[in-house]
Amino acid sequence: MKMKWKFSVIGLLLLYFLFITGCSSGTEFSKDAGEYMVAEEAAMDFDDASARSGFSNSSAERTEAQSFNSTDRMMIYNANLSIEVKDYHKIEAEIQEKVNITGGYIVESSIYFSGEDRISGNLVVKVPQQNFHSFINEVELNSIKVNDRRVQGNDVTEEYIDLDSRLKSKRVVEERLLGFMKEAERTEDLLKISSDLSKVQEEIEQILGRMNYLQTNVNFSTVTIQMSEKLVNVATIQDSEALNTWVNAKSLFIDSVNGVISFFSSVTIFLIGRSPIIVPVVMVTFVVVYFVKKKGNDNPPYEG
Repeated sequence: MKMKWKFSVIGLLLLYFLFITGCSSGTEFSKDAGEYMVAEEAAMDFDDASARSGFSNSSAERTEAQSFNSTDRMMIYNANLSIEVKDYHKIEAEIQEKVNITGGYIVESSIYFSGEDRISGNLVVKVPQQNFHSFINEVELNSIKVNDRRVQGNDVTEEYIDLDSRLKSKRVVEERLLGFMKEAERTEDLLKISSDLSKVQEEIEQILGRMNYLQTNVNFSTVTIQMSEKLVNVATIQDSEALNTWVNAKSLFIDSVNGVISFFSSVTIFLIGRSPIIVPVVMVTFVVVYFVKKKGNDNPPYEG
């Protein structure tokens, strides 16, 4: 009886040992197979939460976001000027020189003529933000009339902070995926990690591109200048030849003589050229007139 009880206890212990061993191996297998998926989902959740909130989850990053005050705002300034100038080409050259001195650059330059009495053109320039207002004032001082002046500022501080927070979150995900790629042993896991890594890196490039665009437009303000010049047509003084009265009178006399000669010459040519027709007509007319007069002389009028 005691032997049976001992065998029963030993059997139960063996079964319990086998059960514990199986659970341990199953847990280890589950960890090896699902480690990437669990970690990836956690990383993605972290990234999505950061993107929705617009700020980083760390207290340091929240402090950095809150540190922006009114003097640290990221502003994009744009100005549109419509002016009239006295000398278009001179003012255009002065503006371009001023842009180069301030460290800016020309974006676009065009010129066109409106009829014969006006010359106009557009000039789009980028100037450092610290020279923005002084540059506008100087352009206005060099004009004779300001037709329109519009200045607009766009605050992109919050957008930039949001992009910076999203970028940091994407960097965390990128580092985790790179770590998983180094540890991956199965081909299908490696392909899945590589695909997710490519998407994350593409999103990082898009965020960086937008951040660079905002930073460039914050550093360099845009000024669009529409210039016009009204041209004045002044009559020129006639030269000495045009004012020589004797020469002009002689020329007119000669022209008149030539005109008379030309007229008679044309009549002579016409008569000679048409003589085969004119001569018979004149002869017939002469004969008719002669007989009419003779008949009138032979029959004098009756005197009562």
